[in-house]
Amino acid sequence: LRRHQPPTRQQFEPLVKAARLKGFDIDISSSKALADSLDEAVIPSDPYFNKLIRILSTRCMMPAQYICSGEIDRDGWYHYGLAAPIYTHFTSPIRRYADVIVHRFLAACIGVIPLPASLADRSKLQDQCTHMNRRHRAAQYVQRASVNLYTLLYFHNRKCIEEAYILLLSNEKINILIPRYGIEGSIDTNTLTNDIKNITYNNEL
Repeated sequence: LRRHQPPTRQQFEPLVKAARLKGFDIDISSSKALADSLDEAVIPSDPYFNKLIRILSTRCMMPAQYICSGEIDRDGWYHYGLAAPIYTHFTSPIRRYADVIVHRFLAACIGVIPLPASLADRSKLQDQCTHMNRRHRAAQYVQRASVNLYTLLYFHNRKCIEEAYILLLSNEKINILIPRYGIEGSIDTNTLTNDIKNITYNNEL
């Protein structure tokens, strides 16, 4: 199965605080309540604001995981992001090995093939799920590194001025997002000029 555990209240704090500063209350009591709150967080004069809030909401989320259902209590099967009590990957066996495993289980259930011995051992299957989770994270890291590399190549010896949104402000850094390019990055406050770096930071916000 593919499970997605709910974030803690503490993980939601950056999202809730950011929305409150703009006059919106984000309900985190359930995934459905969160989705409804995000739909309502709209500023007509700033169409990009809703996308920013949704970006912040994804930062609060736990990563989804492959699990062996026989090794996890039923209460741990829930997929928070999809609000689904039971969910699995099935539709892409040509590019995802987890889907191949599910297909083999289903084929065994309907009598098309016998269940492979490697899938009959729950402990070994859980180990396989752990390996798939690890490889999935590694693929994500490679993808991000590739994007960063080609972004650097694109902007090499190229200067431009663009509008940016501040996602996070602290004494040490400023996290920004440039909508035109979909680029997110951090600025070290020590590199700012004197007329900008004298910022009073309110830790309560």
